[in-house]
This record gives sequence, C-alpha cells and structure tokens, in this order.
Amino acid sequence: MSSNDYYQSQPQHSEHPQYPQQQSQAHPQQEQPPPNPPPRRTGTDVALPQGSDRSHQVEVMQSYEMSRTRPETEDEQNQAILQREFPKIDSSLIAALYGDSQSLSATREMLMELSSTEG
Repeated sequence: MSSNDYYQSQPQHSEHPQYPQQQSQAHPQQEQPPPNPPPRRTGTDVALPQGSDRSHQVEVMQSYEMSRTRPETEDEQNQAILQREFPKIDSSLIAALYGDSQSLSATREMLMELSSTEG
C-alpha cells in the first residue's frame, strides 16, 4: 500500500466536526418566583438581649470603649498627648497634622502657632 493509498482509505473529516444539534425549546422556560427568604434565626434572637436589656448592653459597651485609658500605638499616644496639651483645638485637626508630619515636636510647633493666632 502506498502512502497515497493510506490517506485515501481513511474516512474524510471535514474541517469543522459535526456535533449533534440541540433542539431549541418551543416553549420558553416559565419564570419561577424568587425563592423565599431564609428563615428567621430565632436561636440567635433568643441569645441577644432585647428591649431595655439591649439598651443597657449598648451603654455598657460604649462606656467600656470610652474608658480605654491607654492608647494602643505610639501614634495614638502622641495624639493623646497633643490633645491634652491643646484642648481647644479639634482632635481631628490634631490627628491630621500629626498624620502628615509623623513628628510629635513638629506637630506641637504647628499647634502652638495655631493656638497663638486664635483670639
């Protein structure tokens, strides 16, 4: 058998393989209503305080957060120092100035200038 006979004896394949065609549905799929919301987690609700107990818990948590006397980072400690030294200057301004310079002495100098120009 010559090499030419070999290629002629093989079945001819087209460049694009034939796939079975999917039949299109004559009727579009009916829209289903959205699924129901998940059931209410009553176990969680029972565990959480309700009413006046809940407001008491919120007050306790707020007082706990406010009573943190020792700031965590050096930056927070420096900002707390500056806030004590300059109580008339807004704490957000102190934080912004300190955030820009990252220096206690430089921020203190700027705040001294600001407080001296205030009436």
